Amino acid sequence: MSRYIIIMSTVIHTPSDLHLASLVIAAFPGVLEWSVDLEDCDQILRGVYNDCIGLELLKSLDEQGVNAKVLEVFDKEGIPLNNKR
Repeated sequence: MSRYIIIMSTVIHTPSDLHLASLVIAAFPGVLEWSVDLEDCDQILRGVYNDCIGLELLKSLDEQGVNAKVLEVFDKEGIPLNNKR
């Protein structure tokens, strides 16, 4: 089974923003776990997913008014996908 860790910078400032993000993430199948570091200045969203859904997740978050940016995607071995050859 594939596994991907997606790290995103978000704009989640209010409980409402967090609730919207939660609803968006819950709509995707194969979400194994996720968390948001609200203490970090970039409100880092870290998720573990069965599929590489970074772009789809960005689009869905944007549609709900939650701004985000993918910072990095790792495979199940912890290797960044942009460094694979």
